[in-house]
Amino acid sequence: GELYTTALKGLTVKFWNVYGIEKDADKAHVITDFIHKGFKLGEFEMLTDGTEERQFLYAEDCCKALETIMYNYKDFKSTDDLHVTSFNSTSIRRVAEIIQGCFNTIGRYDVKINPGLAKDSVQMDKRNQPSNFIHSWWLPETSIDVGIHKVFDEIKREYLDD
Repeated sequence: GELYTTALKGLTVKFWNVYGIEKDADKAHVITDFIHKGFKLGEFEMLTDGTEERQFLYAEDCCKALETIMYNYKDFKSTDDLHVTSFNSTSIRRVAEIIQGCFNTIGRYDVKINPGLAKDSVQMDKRNQPSNFIHSWWLPETSIDVGIHKVFDEIKREYLDD
């Protein structure tokens, strides 16, 4: 798809681990999965030891990036590297700790993190580095802590506002 898009002089945008409110449980990802399991089971199990890192981007920041690209479309060439990410790596273990802290804020001090024993077998400590070309037009605004708290607060309504 990228080859055809470039040939047609279109823009290719590369998204890095965008997260936000997910209503489709079949498409849950690590952040929403941990939160749901914390509410349902009182714990969440990690598939790995959690040392692997990802660059997570809050969905609202992603939307702002796309809006920026749209409004500045003529400033870009089809060969430009348009990476939409937070440009900050966070370990899965740190994500779990932030979520555990969210549970603590509502008095649920018993929610446990259960790390797995395995190392990440997908990335194996290899990291792609995004191009920061887009920084002249856009920068993410939401830290991982703030974004996770926003997602948590929304999901919390499903469990506590009944």
